[in-house]
Amino acid sequence: MRKNIHPATWLSCRPRVLAAGLSVGVLAGCTGPAMDTMPHEMLNATLWQHTSAEYDATVRQAYRLAQENLDKALLDPDWDAALEQQGNDSSLPPAILLDLDETVLDNTRYEVRIIRELGQYSSESFARWCESAAAPAISGAAEFLEYAASRQVAVFYYSARKESLRECTTRNLRALDLPLSDDSHLLLDDGTSKSEYRAMIVSRYRLLLLVGDNLEDFVAGSKSHSGLRRELAQRYSRRWGREWIILPNPMYGHWESTTYDFDYRLPRYQQLQRKRDALNDSD
Repeated sequence: MRKNIHPATWLSCRPRVLAAGLSVGVLAGCTGPAMDTMPHEMLNATLWQHTSAEYDATVRQAYRLAQENLDKALLDPDWDAALEQQGNDSSLPPAILLDLDETVLDNTRYEVRIIRELGQYSSESFARWCESAAAPAISGAAEFLEYAASRQVAVFYYSARKESLRECTTRNLRALDLPLSDDSHLLLDDGTSKSEYRAMIVSRYRLLLLVGDNLEDFVAGSKSHSGLRRELAQRYSRRWGREWIILPNPMYGHWESTTYDFDYRLPRYQQLQRKRDALNDSD
């Protein structure tokens, strides 16, 4: 199996121009260490999310804010969280909608395996992780969800996980004793977009809160270049910390895949080079 080259090694081993003006390829001895012996590009992000007190405090803070805002929303007949909601029917039953991965379920142990063994994400390795049903809950999530259920608020989850992972995902949620009324409250990727799922829910419920870690969890148009994504986030700035609660995820997301145009077929070293090229120290 071909091993990708770490970007730092790849950059240092590009063709060089000799004094005679002849361009040569990678020189003998310049092969560099294999990618799996170099520090992984997700090391710091995963370490922070997996071990730091600051991450734990941040997500607990987010869920405490979510609980406070839920109380306010239940008292305000004009409160709604979904842009897809046309008009506001306060007679509809209240609901909340949360992303799953890195919002409710903590997959950092899978990310650790990527760093130590796998090199990069694959649908096959993630399916094996899902089958273990071993993801713990994000700090603060279980308490918030239990509180929402106690207030007779319907809880919905949606995720980019494929429909084929429904059984193991359900087992994981049940093992954590998280509220899940039935299959209709767990919305997985069957080709339906998250915006379309929000539209489906608001036809029957009044969505009071959206909680997630990716712009797509709140508004359509997340799969665009970074400038447009920032503009989109700023356009709805009044919603952040009110109807929309976002959790940090420095490990992965549309924020990083936009740098290589969402072309997941690119070899890892090319994805990394695109990310490097996206950095600009003049901004």
